[in-house]
Amino acid sequence: MNSKYKLVRKKVIEHFKLSSSVSDDLILRTIHLGRLRGKLPDFCTTYLLETFLALKDVRFFNEYLWVIGSGELSERASDYFYNNLDKSGHYSYCYDQNLKYCLSLDSDLAQVSKEDFKDKYIALIGSPFHFFYAFKALKRLGVCVDVLNIKYHPNRVLKHLFNNTLVSMVYRWFFGRANYFEINIPNKRFLKSIRTPKTYDMGFHKLGFIIHQNLIDQFPEGLINDHWGALPLFKGRSTLDYSKLFGANMIVTNHLISPKIDSGSILCYTLISANRLKRDIYLGLGKRIVKSLSLLASGTVKSVDNTKGKMFYEMHPWLLARTREITNKVKVN
Repeated sequence: MNSKYKLVRKKVIEHFKLSSSVSDDLILRTIHLGRLRGKLPDFCTTYLLETFLALKDVRFFNEYLWVIGSGELSERASDYFYNNLDKSGHYSYCYDQNLKYCLSLDSDLAQVSKEDFKDKYIALIGSPFHFFYAFKALKRLGVCVDVLNIKYHPNRVLKHLFNNTLVSMVYRWFFGRANYFEINIPNKRFLKSIRTPKTYDMGFHKLGFIIHQNLIDQFPEGLINDHWGALPLFKGRSTLDYSKLFGANMIVTNHLISPKIDSGSILCYTLISANRLKRDIYLGLGKRIVKSLSLLASGTVKSVDNTKGKMFYEMHPWLLARTREITNKVKVN
């Protein structure tokens, strides 16, 4: 490691009052949160650049791009980024070798049987718009399943658009009054006190907010998440974009929600097409819901340590544009 990296790292640690043995991952998270809250000291910019140059970790370059804002991009940083593209045109993998398998994962096959769901009571919780296929498929299997519409969205316009009287009538008609419930959330404070109308064994969520422990605890066998990226490696945000950058297979991971972000037990992987991501993500959701619930109901959980991996943050537009350029060049070649 170069001396400039060590000196500026020490300065950042002292500024944020962190332990001297703190990892660069935790420092990155601290700077990321500091950026979101307001202005950062100038030496944080230097730390991000020097750490990128020292570790080759593109996450530090990405945060550096956010921090400099409209400032001039360092030629050193730009050249170093391009110099770390491999022969295929993708960014060179620089993380733990025992996580490299996440770049080439394939779909897990699962034989869904109604016997898996015997005596299980399931809730599909979130926007009912996502649950039409899964609800009907589970019903055909004879599963006891309810749809819980959590009527909350931070954007008031979108909340009204998806939760007006007419839309509610359609949902009640499709899912049936006995299996459809609405939970009104007047404001963000009430998200910590959501109570389900019945007792359920397990659930699958499509909620657009942080899920608090009180809700997790109401699903004793687990609440499933649909994560767009291969876990345990790609945690956090923009994970499919980072997957493209590294030349990884496009994977959706279904896993259990836990207090730590994207770290619960993994149930299954589903390969989606890089050429039709949105179609596969949204139109394939129903099948992923049924498959992952079947695996959970039958007690089939992968023996993968999902507490490992790396936390990625929203990809900066500059890096996103370069990722698209790289992806297009690879397609041509």
